[in-house]
Amino acid sequence: MSTPQLLEALHAHFIKPEDRLAQAGAGAVFLTEVTAPNSTRRADAVHLGLWQSRGAGEIDVCELKTSRSDWRRELDSPAKAEAWWPYSTRFWVVAPSIAVVPPEEVPDGWGLMVPGTRGRRFKTVVKPAVREPELTMALLLTLIKNTETTRTNALRRQADELNAAHYRKEQELRRELATTADPKTKQRLEDLAELEKNLGFKIGSVSWRGQIDPALTGRAMARFVRDEAARENALEGMDFQARSLERMAERLTEAAADLRAIRGENRKAA
Repeated sequence: MSTPQLLEALHAHFIKPEDRLAQAGAGAVFLTEVTAPNSTRRADAVHLGLWQSRGAGEIDVCELKTSRSDWRRELDSPAKAEAWWPYSTRFWVVAPSIAVVPPEEVPDGWGLMVPGTRGRRFKTVVKPAVREPELTMALLLTLIKNTETTRTNALRRQADELNAAHYRKEQELRRELATTADPKTKQRLEDLAELEKNLGFKIGSVSWRGQIDPALTGRAMARFVRDEAARENALEGMDFQARSLERMAERLTEAAADLRAIRGENRKAA
């Protein structure tokens, strides 16, 4: 297990992933790479309880070790632990397994945690000493500064993940449309584009400015079709009447010609 993987698992041990950006808060904060007050020594992780159910006011300082060589260097540099010792309720070494940090090598007062066999919670191999941490202004400023940075980074990561997911979905839809094997789908999309072009509106889920919803579009088109059909029927009726009048006029013209011919013959006979 790598250090980032172990750190993420430890984060989940202290705070459920779904609670990290909850509106009501997680009841605790989990900070990484936190410099000790009045020192240059940094702790890999610091957990601070905010609610009574999360150990309000208790500070767990954790050092992560993923290899034997890293653990041996920790044992050879006790000053690193001493920088955070007075400000911690419990001081932990966290390792992937006891093969990396054997329990018998853990210094007095330290605790040892390793990942559990199931679930997100870690297993306590060695219980740490518990004490009242020194709450100083320097400690308060350190925790506030790192809490704000951690929160901002978490929100930024969430925004990046959402943007990336949206981009992937958009590209997926574009590929589906570009490679569709159904010519009818392509034709319907082209028909929709032509309809929107002639309407002068986009058809969308709501009616707003240059966009109209499908229901309104359907009603308007239905009215237009009915009116257009009625107009065409009226024109056809008028055309029929006009042709009937033309035929009647032709018959009347023929009848008038016949009458004139008969009158002419009568005058000759007289």
